[in-house]
Amino acid sequence: MLAQRMLAAHPSQSSLSFFELLDDPILERIAFYLATDRFIGPPSELVPLLCISRTINESLRFRSDSHLYSQIFRYKFDSAAILRRLSWGRTTVNCMAKELLKRCATLTRIRHPNPENIAHLQEDLWTIYLMMLENDCKNMVQLCGWAELPTWLANVIEDKCQVPLQHPLSWFNDIEGTSLALWILWMSSDEESVRHEDLFTRNKLSNRLKPFLVQGHRFSSSYAPDTYFYLPLCEELEAEIPCTTGPPLPIVRDIVHYGRTITLAAPPLVPAALLNFVVRMEARLDDNPLPSAVAQLPATRADATAMGLHIPHLTQEDVVDFHFHTRTRFFGDYNNLGSERLDSAWFRVVSCHDLWAVERPLRGIFYHLGSLTGHWNGRALIPDLQTHIDVNMRNRRQNVQNVTWALERISCVFQEHHCLNPDEPMPAPAEAHGWGEDVLNGWLPRRLKIDHEADGLILHDPETGKTVRYETYHPERENHYSGSFKGSSEWRCDLPPQIVSEDAQDESVDDYDEVCEELLSGVTDIIITGETHERVGEAWGSFSFIGRVRPWDGFVVLLRIPTDAARSYTGRWIFKGYIHEHSLVGRWRETGTGVDQVGYEGGFVLCKVDETTVDAV
Repeated sequence: MLAQRMLAAHPSQSSLSFFELLDDPILERIAFYLATDRFIGPPSELVPLLCISRTINESLRFRSDSHLYSQIFRYKFDSAAILRRLSWGRTTVNCMAKELLKRCATLTRIRHPNPENIAHLQEDLWTIYLMMLENDCKNMVQLCGWAELPTWLANVIEDKCQVPLQHPLSWFNDIEGTSLALWILWMSSDEESVRHEDLFTRNKLSNRLKPFLVQGHRFSSSYAPDTYFYLPLCEELEAEIPCTTGPPLPIVRDIVHYGRTITLAAPPLVPAALLNFVVRMEARLDDNPLPSAVAQLPATRADATAMGLHIPHLTQEDVVDFHFHTRTRFFGDYNNLGSERLDSAWFRVVSCHDLWAVERPLRGIFYHLGSLTGHWNGRALIPDLQTHIDVNMRNRRQNVQNVTWALERISCVFQEHHCLNPDEPMPAPAEAHGWGEDVLNGWLPRRLKIDHEADGLILHDPETGKTVRYETYHPERENHYSGSFKGSSEWRCDLPPQIVSEDAQDESVDDYDEVCEELLSGVTDIIITGETHERVGEAWGSFSFIGRVRPWDGFVVLLRIPTDAARSYTGRWIFKGYIHEHSLVGRWRETGTGVDQVGYEGGFVLCKVDETTVDAV
C-alpha cells in the first residue's frame, strides 16, 4: 500500500505529459510570463498553473523555486532603493521572494477589507509606508491603482477615530499607527485630491489633526530629544529626559522586511499632521475671500511709502500674495530623483531607534550639504495665547477645537557654513540645569561673537576663548568653498555590483555583515545663518536666524532674533524640524520658558523657492 502511494506521488516518466517533461528553466519562464502578463496586482494567474499536477506544483511552488518569485517581485515592485540602501544579506533571491508574499498579502487585505484584517493592521501600515519610501513608480501603482489605497486609508482613519479612546488602536492611543497612517496620507495625496475633497470630509480631518498641533508637546516631533546635540547618550543617563518635542524616546518596532527582522523607529507624528493640516487649510484659503479690512490697507508698497507709513507695514498686495500664492509643495518627485530623494527618511527610520547605540550599522544619509542654502517661503501657525494656555494647563479642560490661529508669513534666505577637517567645531554649551545642550539658543554659546567674512564666519566664544572658522558653502560653484578643500560628500551602502545575489539563498545564515561604508565629507559641523527676505521684511518685520544641524539625525534648530524695533516684542523663538523632500517642517517655540516646561509654541512649514544642486553628507 505504501509503495502504491509513493508511486502515485512520484509518477514515472512515461506517465508524465509533454508539458510536465519540460525542463525546469523553461517551466520557470512560462510561469514568469504568465504571472507578469498583467502588471497590476498579485500574480494570481499562477494558481491555475500550480494546480495542473503535482509535478508542476513541485517544480514551481514557492519552496522549490524562490528565483521565480524574486523575478516576479522585481517585475511588479521597485527594488532600486533597497539594493541601494541595504547590504547583500537582505537582498538575496530568498529575501525578495518572501517580500513578494508579504506584499501580496497586504495588497489583498487592502483591496478586500474585512474585520479579521485588524490583526494585521500595524504590519500593513508599516508595509505600505516602507513601500512608499522605496517607490520609484511601481509600488504606488500597485497600492493606489490595484489595492485602492486611498479608500482603505480613509476607512482606517475613520475606524481609529470611532473606537473608544482607551482602545489600543484608537486615534490618540495608537501613536505608532496614527503616525504611519498620516505619513501614508501625505505621501498619497496631491493638490488635485485635496482640492476635490468635499467640505465635510476636509473639515472633519482637519479637526482630527488639530489636537496634534495644539498640544504638539505631547506627541513626537523628532527621533531624539531636542535638548541633546551630542548623541548617542552615555549609558548612565536616565531615560527621563526633558523634551520639548514630545516623548523623549522613539516608538520602536521589530518587523520582518525582505524576510529578515529589522528594528525601526516610528516616524514622528507631528510633522505629518502639520503637512496634512496646512495643505487643507490652504485649500480653504483658495475659496475664501479676503477680509473686508484688507481694503483699508495701502494698495502697494509704493503707496505705503508715499503715505509715509513706517516699515514694517502690510499692503494689499502683501496680503493677496500670502493669502492666495504662498503654498506648501505636495509630496512628489520634482527633480526626477525617484526614491533617492527619500533616503534620509529611510535611514532615520532604520538607524535612529536607540539613543544609546554607539554602533549603527545602517547609518546613512541624514542631511544633504547645501539643502538649506537658498530662499525659503512658508507660514507659521500662531495660536491665540490665552486659549493656548488654557488648553495646555493640566488643571483646565479647555476644548482644543476652541484654539484659533493667526497665520504669519515667513520668508527667509539661508546660508550654510561648514567646519572642515582638521578644525574642531564650536562646542555646544550645556543647558543651565544640566539637561543636555542649550537648544533654546540654537545649541550655540550665549555670548557668541560672529564676524561675517566674504566666504565664511569667524565664531568666537568669550567664555572659553575658542575661535573657529566656518567656510560658507556655495552649491552652485564647482569648488564649493573659497579654498582648495575637497572631500567626498556621499554615504554609500556597501553593496556588491550584482543586482541580486543568485547563490546566497541559505536563509539559515544570519551572520552576514550588515554594514554601510562611510565616505567622510570632511564636514565636522554645520552652522546655518539667515535673514528675512527684504520684500517680506517690509511687510511682516525683519529677523535674523542662526542655528545648527544635529549630525546624529539631521535635525535642524534655528534661533530667530528680531532685527527691527517694531518686532522686538515677539522675543526670540527657535524653529526646529527636519527637511522632508523640499520642505522644512516642524515646530517653533518661544525661548523664555525652560525646556522642562510647556512653552508658547506652534507649527511651521517652509518650502524651498529656488532649488539648487545639493550633495550628501
